[in-house]
Amino acid sequence: MTKQEYLDVIMHYPVNEERTKSVSELFGSDIRGIFARIVSFADNADFIGEERRAFSYNEIVNSAKEYNKDFIALGIIPFIDAYDNDLIVYVLEDKSWAKYSLSDDIIFKKKDTLDKVL
Repeated sequence: MTKQEYLDVIMHYPVNEERTKSVSELFGSDIRGIFARIVSFADNADFIGEERRAFSYNEIVNSAKEYNKDFIALGIIPFIDAYDNDLIVYVLEDKSWAKYSLSDDIIFKKKDTLDKVL
């Protein structure tokens, strides 16, 4: 699917309260809005364009084990593999979107809307 198709789907996807509650509890932050819809939509890993792969729900909740990173301490929730050792993440502190470099261990390209990072 294209980036725009992905955005269109998640903007209108119904929220799965069970998944949203589980992720909220795991990361210690109330998940709402677009990110709640992303978590709800994540039945499977989806390719977005040629350079992105959205995580499945299980990959989101198991991301710390998968990447051996303490995402809770970093205050981020990874949900898209942007290749080249970068992830697209939801920043809990200010409810923004950003990229996270696994190799450099830094958050960068922080934006107020997902479409600017995607």
